[in-house]
Order: sequence, then structure tokens, then C-alpha cells
Amino acid sequence: MARKTDYDGKIQALEAKIAKKQEEVKKLKAELAAVKEKKAKEDYQELTAYMEENNLTAADVLAAIKP
Repeated sequence: MARKTDYDGKIQALEAKIAKKQEEVKKLKAELAAVKEKKAKEDYQELTAYMEENNLTAADVLAAIKP
């Protein structure tokens, strides 16, 4: 007699693995967003410090980089 495969059990196991991985991806995306935000803040602080040190306004910087 042939063994009957438990497809329902396999399906549930795979769905559980997928849910776990989706949660991991969600956490990684949140971590990525936090790191990007920190980088943006540091870049902004560096830019504003440079502008202050060189007595530049936003208009001066834009004029220098726009074609």
C-alpha cells in the first residue's frame, strides 16, 4: 500500500516559514529606514557646518551646483 503524503501539514509548515521570513524582512526594512534616517541627519549636519564655516547660504550652494 502506498503512503499518503500529508500535504496539509506541509502547506502549514511552509506558510509558517513564510510568515517568519516576512517578519524578518519587516524588521530589516525598519532597521534600514532607521540607518538611512541617521545618515541623512549626519549628511545634513555636515552640509550645514560647511555652509556656516564658509559663510554660504542655501542659494549660494544651489547656484554652485545647478547647471
